[in-house]
Amino acid sequence: MRQWSKPIALARLRVREIPNRSGVYVLLRSENDPSSVLKIGSARSLRDVYTRVVAEPDANWPVRPAGFLYFESLSESEEEKRFLAEYKRKRGQHPMYNSGF
Repeated sequence: MRQWSKPIALARLRVREIPNRSGVYVLLRSENDPSSVLKIGSARSLRDVYTRVVAEPDANWPVRPAGFLYFESLSESEEEKRFLAEYKRKRGQHPMYNSGF
């Protein structure tokens, strides 16, 4: 069973809270609303992804993510596919940044 983290605000000071391990992550529109999913992705290093997102200029985001969720997994790409399919089945579409625009 997957154990999701609690939502974490995107801030440079929180980088050390993110494990330097592989897993699946979710970018959130609001750190207080886990259902405000903008993107679901997989990463070999969750900390590296978190660091890149925090460092990305606001102008590069149509909607700036404010929160980050994750769970650690050794089979991150399979878990990402499974979670994306589950999300689409429940909501009828992929998250905003997974839509392939």
